[in-house]
Amino acid sequence: MASGTPTQVAPTLGFDAIQDLARAIPFKPRLSRFIFLRHGETEGNRKGVYQFPETPLNPAGEAQAAEAAAVLALASISRVVASPMMRAWRTAAVVTDGRDITPEPDGGLQERLYVGLFGTPVGTLDWRVDPPACETLQTFVHRTGHSLARWLSREDDPDGDLLLVSHGGVLLVLAALTGVDVHTELRRNATPILFTHTSGGWEATAAG
Repeated sequence: MASGTPTQVAPTLGFDAIQDLARAIPFKPRLSRFIFLRHGETEGNRKGVYQFPETPLNPAGEAQAAEAAAVLALASISRVVASPMMRAWRTAAVVTDGRDITPEPDGGLQERLYVGLFGTPVGTLDWRVDPPACETLQTFVHRTGHSLARWLSREDDPDGDLLLVSHGGVLLVLAALTGVDVHTELRRNATPILFTHTSGGWEATAAG
């Protein structure tokens, strides 16, 4: 949804491993709909490197966050929960600017912590690989999956929707939990995704 040339979305290698681990997480959401928003672009996204938690949005990412805010301007959002990593937290701040909503931080929604690789090129990312001095896939899926399940199991709020602002890896865990096909367009930076539950299961579509 961003202006200009969007950052390329890498192929998802190892998604089957995420799915296998997600099956162990109790997932019984009470919400029948919610919105997920990946953060705007960073220089780390553009250059394809493992990112430090304090990596900010670049100018394109700021514009993307503003576009997401415009798309969501008429959405009935009652609660915003965000990863405290700077790129997601800033995106949440832009989206809630002018609304009577204060984002709530949740460390469980942080991106996978590739601590030993921060600042180095990503290359071909295979989620099944557990590099030294990095968060293991099992820990990451357990952490994020339980956090997502906790927020989605809250009682339905008739006054509005829940908005989760997080990261691409967390979106993959969410896709595994809900069984949706999150195709490339939905995985791009700052694309609001509406998740809805019907008799046929969960569906994910571009919001707005």
